[in-house]
Amino acid sequence: MSFYSQSKKDFFTFLDCDEAGLTQSEVLERRQRYGANRLREAAPPSPLFLFVDQFKSFIIYILLFAVVFALAIGEYVDSLIIIVIVLLNALIGFFQEYGAARSLAALKEMTEVMATVLRDGVWQSVKSTSLVPGDIITVAAGDKIPADARIITANRLLVEEAALTGESLPVEKNSAVLSGALQIGEQKNMLFSSTSVVSGRAQAVVVATGMKTEIGAIADLVESAKEELTPLQRRLDRFGQRLGLVIIVICILVMTLSCGKEFLLLQTVSRDSLIAFAFIAISLAVAAVPTALPAVVTIALSIGVKRLLQRKALVRRLASVETLGSCDVICTDKTGTLTCNRMTVRQAWTLKRELSLTTPLVKENLGLVEKLLFLAGAACNDAVIKRSESGLDTRGDPTEIALLVSAEKFDCQHYGQRLDEIPFDGLRKRMSVLMTEEGGARLYVKGAPDAILEISTRVMLNGDVVPLNNQLRDLIITKNDLFAAQAMRVLAFACSDLDAEKVDGPATESDLIFIGLQAMVDPPRPDVRQAIIRTYAAGIRVIMITGDYRETARAVGKEVGIEGEVLTGTEMADLNDDELRQRLLNGTNIFARVIPEHKQRIVSVLQGLGHTVAMTGDGVNDAPALKKANIGIAVGSGTDVAKEAADFVLLDDSFSHIVNAIEEGRGIYDNIQKSIMLLLSGNLGEVLIIFMAVLLGWNLPLTAVMLLWINMITDGAPALAFSVDGYGHNIMRRPPKPRDEAILTGRKLALITVLGVVGTLIALAIFRLTGGASELESEITKARTMVFNFVVLYEMVLVFIIRCEYDVPFFSNPWVWSSVIFSIALQGILMYTPMALYFKLAPLGFFDIAKLLSGGLVFYLMFLFYQFTSSSKSNCNAGE
Repeated sequence: MSFYSQSKKDFFTFLDCDEAGLTQSEVLERRQRYGANRLREAAPPSPLFLFVDQFKSFIIYILLFAVVFALAIGEYVDSLIIIVIVLLNALIGFFQEYGAARSLAALKEMTEVMATVLRDGVWQSVKSTSLVPGDIITVAAGDKIPADARIITANRLLVEEAALTGESLPVEKNSAVLSGALQIGEQKNMLFSSTSVVSGRAQAVVVATGMKTEIGAIADLVESAKEELTPLQRRLDRFGQRLGLVIIVICILVMTLSCGKEFLLLQTVSRDSLIAFAFIAISLAVAAVPTALPAVVTIALSIGVKRLLQRKALVRRLASVETLGSCDVICTDKTGTLTCNRMTVRQAWTLKRELSLTTPLVKENLGLVEKLLFLAGAACNDAVIKRSESGLDTRGDPTEIALLVSAEKFDCQHYGQRLDEIPFDGLRKRMSVLMTEEGGARLYVKGAPDAILEISTRVMLNGDVVPLNNQLRDLIITKNDLFAAQAMRVLAFACSDLDAEKVDGPATESDLIFIGLQAMVDPPRPDVRQAIIRTYAAGIRVIMITGDYRETARAVGKEVGIEGEVLTGTEMADLNDDELRQRLLNGTNIFARVIPEHKQRIVSVLQGLGHTVAMTGDGVNDAPALKKANIGIAVGSGTDVAKEAADFVLLDDSFSHIVNAIEEGRGIYDNIQKSIMLLLSGNLGEVLIIFMAVLLGWNLPLTAVMLLWINMITDGAPALAFSVDGYGHNIMRRPPKPRDEAILTGRKLALITVLGVVGTLIALAIFRLTGGASELESEITKARTMVFNFVVLYEMVLVFIIRCEYDVPFFSNPWVWSSVIFSIALQGILMYTPMALYFKLAPLGFFDIAKLLSGGLVFYLMFLFYQFTSSSKSNCNAGE
């Protein structure tokens, strides 16, 4: 029912109540019917669910299959090592996400909202959760509205609805009946749950509670919004599936080739032979799976979480860290995100001069008229500001707070006594106060410029009072229109001096002296424009979505650097999705007067166009779109509903931290890519070494235990060190990655393929030349030891080759150097301690090590040759 269009008689009849309120028995009956006045909350994920969720990865599935396979053929050591690796990865991810959930819970407000309600003829304070439709409530300045309600009576009531509508200014409320199809922000006779009273008082009747309120409807949207997979999740999932298929094909091929060889030799394939062939297959599976990858990705993301926390961003979902680095559209709320959410006087104007309060001004340079202008703003004021060590503590209407701050800048506070007052109302559009002055009294009046001009007959000009003729009146109107065109809120001020004998008389608004204008805005944050410039340089589109008016949105957009067409919520409602899609393609970057459904629809259409969308916001009205977006970012001062729906919570409200997070996300993704390139290139070489040996009928150059050691210990440490590697110089000067781009591009795949093939050829040559073809077990062991150590060596060389690809300074990361030294040291310990017996290794002499170093040098020279030839081709293609 549209209560805003109903008369008092009609809505009381519909709700079956009256102004006397409900009785206790009626309250109990209605509570049974409507339920408690609280929003439905989804149960938080249990620790067990969070832990199990860490295993939902195709690569983890492959490793678990390898465990089962290894157990089936009696390779218990291998299976135990893999299980330990998988569990460690799961524990890292679990503790990170569990800790983030607890951190967010700590941000929630612990106080319970109370309401003043009329029951059994007595006003009483009750918990807001006990309210029912039909309750009569009263609200005053500072109160949080406990439920949706229709106003019965109101006295100078201003309500802050920014969290619900996005409107930055308080809304004046009254009890007048309205008509037509009105949006929430236009329903001036309604109060909405979770908004706040700025000033004034009102009585109202509760019309909706719990999930039936407007905020409840938004909560329903949040629950129905489907969460999107992050780009990294999609890419790793595709990568794992493809890798799994390759592993299965290779294992089947090896088993087929091995069994086929015995069949051709007219030998029966015995059980022992099958186990031996299965052992070869499991060795290939272990070699192919980048065993350290899940741990590397999880740790890289965890380190990214800590870095982001240092840059004022709390991460709620671990896998979302890199998504900001992949996003190509940021949909941002205006109020509190791009702007300060604090009205500020920007321009002060009199007929003598105009002052810009955004530049430093000397107090002593103010003339009499300018001082009177600021004094009038301080006098016509019910707000309170107090300065303390923690900052500025304010109470009252944001517009009046702005006037007090501007007056304070020039020491123009009024210390007189208020003798009389004519309160502001919507019909007169002005407020008057009669203040004591030395030798008499002065009437100060503030209001809309047209309302002040109609009662002014004189004006202050060059220190004199002169008649307000039509020429001067037109000049004032022109200046007001100029300020209004810049989306500034303009207030005019006038005064009238009273003689001492008239001080006891009533204040009258007539024959006033016009003083001047004060124009104010909710200013953009100081660092926003530069932050938006950085997003454009990074190839990211910024779209502003706000509940504010078209002209205000356009002006703020122009000031912060968001250009493009402006589309209102009403206009958008008349468009189908194809038409909206076309408007977005044609450069509509500002949406004004929108409602929550509009925000969610904009995000959906952008995602349909293939964009990875980040949504920022702070209000209840942002929550559905925050959840629907690929990455939702709530600001720290925002509502709990927004924080619950978001993937990130900014610990302060600066838009620049979002850009820092984008840079961090790109860097994290680059580091994960480096780790994958290192692990895959090494694993490719290992698979090819075993596969080629089987194909050629040679002895196995590497055993499964050796492969696990290489994958987890020797190349695992450098891969982990990449997690804290520096970022390339051009990281914020390149376009975002396409949404469906593979985790490794063609160029990078070509590089690791070439390196894997070169490493394989050198390893096979070493194996053959050092006794790999021998029938003697001692010589085969020596040859395997040589190949084992060469693979470790060439993967250490790979570490620095891959860093070169990302333009990272050579000595910038001591952890990489430490990890390489650590891996080599571990290899030395393994070679020359009793551990070598378990790995069946032979000791190497000086000349053996020299051969290995020579192989490593050949490997590096081949990389330089490939790099030279590929760059030459690139230059040729560029020339064409």
